[in-house]
Amino acid sequence: MRILVVPTTDWLGHPFPSRLHHIFEKIAEHHEVHVLRFTFYPDKKLETKLVVHEINDTKSKNLALYYVTNAHKHFSAVYKIARENRVDVVVISNLLAGFVAAEALSRRFKTIFDLSDHFPSSGAGYYFDVNSIYGKLATLCLEKILKATLKCVDSTVTCSSILRDYVKNLGIGNVCTIPNGVDDFFFSKNDGDEIRQKYGLDGCVTVGYIGSIEFWVDMFPLLKAIEALSRSYDVKLMLVGGGLRTKVAQQVYRKIRSLRIEKNVVWIDFVPYCDVPSYIASMDICTIPFSLNSPTAYYSAPNKLLEYLALEKAVITTLVPEIVLTAKPFVNFATTSKDYMEIIEGYIRDRGRYLEKAKKGRSFAMQLTWDKIAQKYENLLSEIADNCK
Repeated sequence: MRILVVPTTDWLGHPFPSRLHHIFEKIAEHHEVHVLRFTFYPDKKLETKLVVHEINDTKSKNLALYYVTNAHKHFSAVYKIARENRVDVVVISNLLAGFVAAEALSRRFKTIFDLSDHFPSSGAGYYFDVNSIYGKLATLCLEKILKATLKCVDSTVTCSSILRDYVKNLGIGNVCTIPNGVDDFFFSKNDGDEIRQKYGLDGCVTVGYIGSIEFWVDMFPLLKAIEALSRSYDVKLMLVGGGLRTKVAQQVYRKIRSLRIEKNVVWIDFVPYCDVPSYIASMDICTIPFSLNSPTAYYSAPNKLLEYLALEKAVITTLVPEIVLTAKPFVNFATTSKDYMEIIEGYIRDRGRYLEKAKKGRSFAMQLTWDKIAQKYENLLSEIADNCK
């Protein structure tokens, strides 16, 4: 097959690989896969097996301005790439550029839209509080764009049942779910000792978080729990990651200072993806402190859950619906700082009970490797490509 991918973000420059990156790097091992690059970042951080098409786009740090300014170039580029390379299927996973691509291609090429996130609130959240009047208006406008795009394509794929139901509620019929996965190298033995020694974590209970610190994350209850627990226990919080485009990470840093827990927090920037297992391995408890006031978090299916479970880590998460539906037996739920405190104290007193959950979680994660997910996706693409012959 010959496939064109219109991705969610910069294919080479983003700090960590996206869902489509995981899937299509594997599919590209035995199919010809092309990708349009959106050059948001000057440096290339990720390797690729895909044929990358870079255009002379107009650079802008403002995402909305970037997509609007380059809409005509994106329209021309995707059509040219698809036509000249005689692609069989186009996979789109982008809101504004996705609308342009669907308009350019849907009448002549088989198209799939991959909804990996609640794109309307994700797009609005970089500019407004999504629960404010402006945020709700922006989300509504972006939802209309999404709906129009989904009506153009031949099929929609979501990463979760929650998003699938959302798409169906928009009146879109041809939709299926292919979940997120985890890379095989997360299952390799890794004790994390080197990281613990490097950052002075030996002998303490390390609570960790890996990923973006953005508007869909509510770190404050966890920080308050760390502040309270630090009075009685040797507890450290390890944050691996940072902000992308908003000032949420700065707000978290100010909260750490106001609680006077700087000595209890180790904050590291984004690390190369291949090093992520070592950092997770160095943690005792891993967290997913998502804000359920954010539609982006509500509709999410966090990759980090499977990465945590693959390394048999105790997990504390907020009540993200997809996690409740699929992974309830393997995790611990927290909403308030008191919840976090009770679970962390419980772990300190009886680790075995929490590690037994984690062991079962590892078995669950093993059923969802990216190899298996890519095969499911490839089967779907083959079916759609065959139908147009």
